[in-house]
Amino acid sequence: MTAIPEEVLGLRVEVVRSIRRTAALHIIGRDLQVRVPDHVGDERVAAFLKRKRPWIRSKVAEIQLLPPHRTKELVSGESFPYLGRNYRLKVQEGHQVGVCLSGGYLRATIRPAEQGEHQALRIQQYLQNWYRSRALERLQDKTHRYAQQIGVSPASVSVRNFKSRWGSCDKKGEVVFNWNIIKAPHSIVDYVVIHELCHLIHPNHSKDFWELVGRFDTDYLGHRQWLKEQGVGLL
Repeated sequence: MTAIPEEVLGLRVEVVRSIRRTAALHIIGRDLQVRVPDHVGDERVAAFLKRKRPWIRSKVAEIQLLPPHRTKELVSGESFPYLGRNYRLKVQEGHQVGVCLSGGYLRATIRPAEQGEHQALRIQQYLQNWYRSRALERLQDKTHRYAQQIGVSPASVSVRNFKSRWGSCDKKGEVVFNWNIIKAPHSIVDYVVIHELCHLIHPNHSKDFWELVGRFDTDYLGHRQWLKEQGVGLL
């Protein structure tokens, strides 16, 4: 029996099985996501990867041309995206710790005793908590609004830190979003919300599914391409 490789050309392979009709490949960061129908076994997935190897090689070459990702130092003056805009970080000392958006800055308040590496870890934690809470609030609002327009009723809306997807929708109607999407422009966030809600009607990527998406997002092709090109920078 042929096993699914753990890596292909340096990309970590992740297999996602769901109710869909066709197989598809997506590269997000350093992950190669293989989306296949539920009934497709490991041998067919391995064969699909082998057949798509030239395409994967071309995409890896494109990735290698991109400028290297710079690790944030988490100091005042660094820029962080939120809903398509960049905000400067301002680190300050105080006892009401956490991050808030105020006066055009992302203000990170830390205790005076926190210094060095410990300080950076705290700021990272506070930023992530802030992003997650803003993401949940905004995505719940957007999901409620578009659900009414599309005519669906999701069972729940939550956020997670997915490694290689922007959202998911299961058979129970539970919609989950990658909280990092809140860093993208409003139009991109709206596309992801519409995309997942349309899966409540069409649990696949059929022609009918994309026609429904296009009914509520006329530029979905552009938004989809933006995520393919710029999405890695949000993770």
